[in-house]
Amino acid sequence: MMLSLAEQCLIKSTNHRYVLSSVQVALSTSSQTPQSTSTTTQSKFYIPRSQRTTTTSMYEIDSIYDERLKRRRRIDPTRELNYTPDHWERHKNVYRRLRHIVTTLGSSPFQRLLFPDFFVTSLIAGGLTYYNEFISTTPLFIDGTGFAAATTAIALMTGFRLNASYGRYNEGRKLLSTVHGTSRDLAANSMMWIKLPHDKQRALRLIKAYSVALTFYLNQKGAHHSVRRCHSNFKELIYAEYRAEMLDVFGNEEDEDYIQLCQWYSGRHNVPLGITTLLRKIIAENETKDAFTRELDIHVHRLVQSLGGCERIQKTPIPTCFTRHTSRLLFVWSNLMPFAIYPACGIFTLPATIAVSFSIMGIEDIGVQLEEPFNILPLRQYSDNVNDSVDFVVSAYSIDKKTRL
Repeated sequence: MMLSLAEQCLIKSTNHRYVLSSVQVALSTSSQTPQSTSTTTQSKFYIPRSQRTTTTSMYEIDSIYDERLKRRRRIDPTRELNYTPDHWERHKNVYRRLRHIVTTLGSSPFQRLLFPDFFVTSLIAGGLTYYNEFISTTPLFIDGTGFAAATTAIALMTGFRLNASYGRYNEGRKLLSTVHGTSRDLAANSMMWIKLPHDKQRALRLIKAYSVALTFYLNQKGAHHSVRRCHSNFKELIYAEYRAEMLDVFGNEEDEDYIQLCQWYSGRHNVPLGITTLLRKIIAENETKDAFTRELDIHVHRLVQSLGGCERIQKTPIPTCFTRHTSRLLFVWSNLMPFAIYPACGIFTLPATIAVSFSIMGIEDIGVQLEEPFNILPLRQYSDNVNDSVDFVVSAYSIDKKTRL
């Protein structure tokens, strides 16, 4: 609207060119003004730490399946929470196998394989059984000897697939553990060696914000798995959760670091990397330049290295030529199985096929879930643990026992 007025002024009189210049200066100035972090969308899932009654009050727990997160959809993977002594007691219970058998039909591998895998296999197995039993006088089947050898090869391939996926899962878990340990060390060292109180408090808040930013960087939903990507304003919902969590860390919407981190996130920048840069600026401006300052930088370097390792897992899957080949072979194998086992199973070919297919295809599906570890690891609990650790370090140094940073 302002530009059109300026153009009209320019057309009407060349003597009023200063008007156009003034408008252009105003526009360029407004374009450099930081974007506001306000949004009309409010947080719907995040509960501030001060308002939580228990450590798991944010989560919808499914007590039937070992106190894990409740699966909202059939295709959702299994998402565990951090184990406590009570979890381990239940996990090692001597009756666990009976409990696991009873809950088979509700397990994530079985539910995820129901459609289309088991559906297609059931149609073939049921059609073959009906044809051989009621229509044809000559049963239709294939020799099971060669098929047994193929089954062995398929089982080895799916086992390798699972091992490769677990390697990624295990590495991701170790990297997050490194972030947790480094955050503790960096918080303790900041309390000892950063001289200015303002810089010290700022560094501690940034350490806690790093774990929150890492959660949203590694998981598009920020570990708020109840939010669906198909939602019309999905990005606005997640941004609202991000702002709520960051506000819980900084405690003030006018905080410069809070505004900066929100702008980075809305601009799709690498927020964890930006936080490490802010931490290094604080270290560089520290009054004391000695080996202790170098030690602080080493801890920040470990955070950057952990971030790089997480990015490697997040952005690089198991070679897709292998995973797709395995998927194709499993599909063909499961749909040919009814022809191989019909001579031995007869009218029970359908349930026998589903049982054998589940035993092998379930392993492959577990591998699919583990391949993306940051979709199933309890990222939010890791972030909460970092916050608790930093708060405890601060209280242990008796800097301010009444105020949580």
